[in-house]
Amino acid sequence: MKRVIFACVVPLMLGACATVKNNYVPVTEQISEPPLNEVKTAMIGDYMLKQGTATRTKGVYLPQSNQIGSFNLSKGFYPQTGVDEKYVFTSYAIGSAMEGMGRVTTGGGLGGVGLPNGIRFAIEEQKTCVIYSGAYGISQPICDTEYPYQLTERPVVSENNFQQTLIYSGRIDGKVRVSYREFSGNIARPAFSNDAEYDLERSDIIAYKGARIKVIDADNEKIEYVVLSNFNTQ
Repeated sequence: MKRVIFACVVPLMLGACATVKNNYVPVTEQISEPPLNEVKTAMIGDYMLKQGTATRTKGVYLPQSNQIGSFNLSKGFYPQTGVDEKYVFTSYAIGSAMEGMGRVTTGGGLGGVGLPNGIRFAIEEQKTCVIYSGAYGISQPICDTEYPYQLTERPVVSENNFQQTLIYSGRIDGKVRVSYREFSGNIARPAFSNDAEYDLERSDIIAYKGARIKVIDADNEKIEYVVLSNFNTQ
């Protein structure tokens, strides 16, 4: 039987009995893939090289959906917003979430409360709590211990992330085609997209915006190549 715990029984007497911590900052790092001077293979539509920034964040992975009171937590990853000695606090997505991101929906109940202020996961035990604004706007948790979860870390695309890519688009006769794309967050920047062709009978080097790729072999399914330099990395 599902065990649901209302952590604040008399919120007016206890005051604000649950808060959401926001003391964690994800790490933004430079990425440059693949490594230089290594033989690689890309299929049509695959990235041949990628450079830019990516954000790695700690968080919690919920391997299956969890209904806590009127709140439904979907399967997925919940990015960390804070931490203390007992709990990891996370955010969540609403509506159509990015692939793999955990989201929260509500089905009424609990006096018609809206979306939660945040979610907390106990570090030393498997206990999930949804923190919401209850009576008189007092923040309080509703918890259960039924479903396990995993504390983990993964890359998350944010609106501040910028990436440049070259994509393999195939070969026609003696020419290979590549597509250049720029992304801000997970949104393509159409004004900064372009397609180009390179005649392998004249040179086996693909050069674009500082990136240089030596083509070893290419057909209309895949390309074998070596990256000599990325967009701004020699």
